[in-house]
Amino acid sequence: MTAGQALEFYGSATPSFSLVSPETKLHNDTHRSWTDDTDHTILMVLSYLRLRELSPNDFAIRLHSWCTQGLRVLDRLPMGLGKTVGSVVFSPEYKSDPAGTALSHWEKNGRKVAPNGSLMRTTAIGVICIQKSEDETFEAAVRMGAVTHADPRCALSVAIASALVRALCLGEITDAEQVRDVIERAWAYIERTQPEHAALLDRAEFEQHAYAETLDALVLCDRAMGYVYKCLGAALWCLRQVLTRQETFRSAMTALVMCGGDADTNGAVAGALMGALYGYEYLPKEWRDGMRHAEWYRGKIRALCCVAGLSDGVYDSESDTDTQLDGGMDFITEAEMKKREIGIMEKMLLSEKARREAAEAKVKAQTKPSSWKSWLSIS
Repeated sequence: MTAGQALEFYGSATPSFSLVSPETKLHNDTHRSWTDDTDHTILMVLSYLRLRELSPNDFAIRLHSWCTQGLRVLDRLPMGLGKTVGSVVFSPEYKSDPAGTALSHWEKNGRKVAPNGSLMRTTAIGVICIQKSEDETFEAAVRMGAVTHADPRCALSVAIASALVRALCLGEITDAEQVRDVIERAWAYIERTQPEHAALLDRAEFEQHAYAETLDALVLCDRAMGYVYKCLGAALWCLRQVLTRQETFRSAMTALVMCGGDADTNGAVAGALMGALYGYEYLPKEWRDGMRHAEWYRGKIRALCCVAGLSDGVYDSESDTDTQLDGGMDFITEAEMKKREIGIMEKMLLSEKARREAAEAKVKAQTKPSSWKSWLSIS
């Protein structure tokens, strides 16, 4: 949506969104739903739980399966497949060499493609790497991001976000200057480990986004709305705002999504950073308590913390069928996939028709008849 459309559909520049009763009425279309941002994060969690390590190749195989089957463990279709991810993942050589395929795709496109698809899924890396060093976190994030996104701007962005999640969870960040320190160390890491690609980075452009003073300065709703620096800049702005107590989790997130553009991905990354600072118990109740599949998801996070050595307990990955490639649900046929896709499309079209008819009726009701028509009706 544009900011104007968001205002039109949700009625206020600062609406009071709620996922619990009384729920905010959903503007139903292809993006107002649980999207690929959540799915890809879950894929990474399931891969880690299965292998007890971060494996780019295993994640890539799961991502390929998601593109064709969706998230089987929750019986969901692949909603929101991005252009870059789709182009890379459906390449014939992808499963045997995911990072090489992503690199080739980037080079064939003039080394100019830097969307936000790898950044949106980095939350879990920051948690998994809590007991590792910051440099190890940078490395893990870059490796996991490279299976689809080869651009150094993407590598830098995932390194920053993952390291910030780790540091925030550890309580190492209490002010905006410490955020800047992590950002600068990530920049230095990319320069040190990827000198050839790092030479392509434009420092001025990076600072324009990473240190933007307002959301308006990021121009979140334009033709380049999926650009990785826009998403990173928006998340960093939100984090700085809550650290300096100029905004709360709720107000910062609301301001961000009401800017429109790629709001689901912007919200996913910003929510990860602010959430790592606040803690789960202090998230807005009207959002936290209304999350879909919340109990299932919390169970997987408890298992992740157990495997990562962050909490006591025993977790048997072999007996957890959720972590299997098909989620323990069996794969569905292509015919069934098409049937489900048609059903979703019909639902969206009907919803759009109802919305349009309601808008037309509202305009008609507000239009006063002309005086001569009123006179005729009286006569």
